[in-house]
Amino acid sequence: MSAEILVSLGRAVYLNFGEFSGRVAVITDIIDGKRVIVANPGAGIRHHAVSNKRISLTRFVVPHVAPTMAARDLQKAIEAYKLNDKFNASGLGKRIQKQNRRAQLTDFERFKVQVLKKKLSKTLRTHINKNRKALIAKAK
Repeated sequence: MSAEILVSLGRAVYLNFGEFSGRVAVITDIIDGKRVIVANPGAGIRHHAVSNKRISLTRFVVPHVAPTMAARDLQKAIEAYKLNDKFNASGLGKRIQKQNRRAQLTDFERFKVQVLKKKLSKTLRTHINKNRKALIAKAK
């Protein structure tokens, strides 16, 4: 049985819309089925309500988070859990870093990427065409 990712206190979320989009926060309270209160004092995110449509749940849960927790205590809990390191090492974090890197490429760097893609594609095609019979026999 796989572990489900559910909305819960201490769950780390990625904010994908609004004033704090692109940052990671922690759920500190649940208002109702459609809204939660999130915060991350270290990233400059104050306690505020957010719709569930505007967040992406992650698999990380910061332990011992309470609705009445002070900002400094919440920050200590996040740092003790090493949330930022864990998020950056996750698949979503890596994908976001890759997207940011791609967005910052210059024209010449984009050209170099295009040339490398063409070279890889040609090498792959050549290998497949050369070994077609062996690959088909292996697949059967």
